Amino acid sequence: NATAAAAGVLGPLCAGMVAAWTGPAAAVGVNAASFGVSALCTAFVRFRARPAGADGERTGLWRDLRTGATFLRGHPVLRTLTALLFVFSFLTFGLNDLIIYHLKHDLGHGDDVVGTVMAVGALGTITGALLVARARRRLGFGVTWSAAVAVCGLAFAGMGWARDVSVVAALSAAFLACVAVAGTCSMSLRQEVTPEPLLGRVTAAFWTLHYSAAPIGAAVLTWAAEHQGTAPVGVTAGACCVLIAVTALFTPVRRA
Repeated sequence: NATAAAAGVLGPLCAGMVAAWTGPAAAVGVNAASFGVSALCTAFVRFRARPAGADGERTGLWRDLRTGATFLRGHPVLRTLTALLFVFSFLTFGLNDLIIYHLKHDLGHGDDVVGTVMAVGALGTITGALLVARARRRLGFGVTWSAAVAVCGLAFAGMGWARDVSVVAALSAAFLACVAVAGTCSMSLRQEVTPEPLLGRVTAAFWTLHYSAAPIGAAVLTWAAEHQGTAPVGVTAGACCVLIAVTALFTPVRRA
């Protein structure tokens, strides 16, 4: 997480500068070209042959997803986490869109400021990734995860009301730091409790399920911000995130 976030510090800064100098289309073009380079690099990666199933036949995508989903459903903590993260992703997937809209529409800033705020947010991700191990050792999984989600909600609630760019950047960093903490906690727990032969299938099912409603949530969030304003939308979504954190304390997540 920290390594990926380190790249995320320079990326938004560069994107903001390119967009400010030459327009958003050029920035999107550069980004698209970078994906092409990444795709080309994968051609040089060699994978081991996928082992056949016990019956000598290769398993299919849907069968793998069903196997992973079955394991998630049978594990109390992972089942609860998947449900809570389904709602959390629905509420927060559109956060970047909301920040951009708030900075440009409400506060009247340009692409360079947007890029700077996004870069500061990425620094928060690095901070969270570096602190998560110590926090989990001291507080345990349940308290660490719930506290991180609660702080995410509080930061989200404050972003729409913030009128100063530095405050928006600080709240963005706090939100992403806690996303890194909660995400790393859930990722490590999933790896600890899942048998190694099932890990890939369980991971695929976990991400598929809890991100399945996220694009719809982003559309709803941005539509609501356009019609109601960023402040009430941020408060509503943030309060729901805090409610998710409180709910987790009354589930098997608390005792994990």
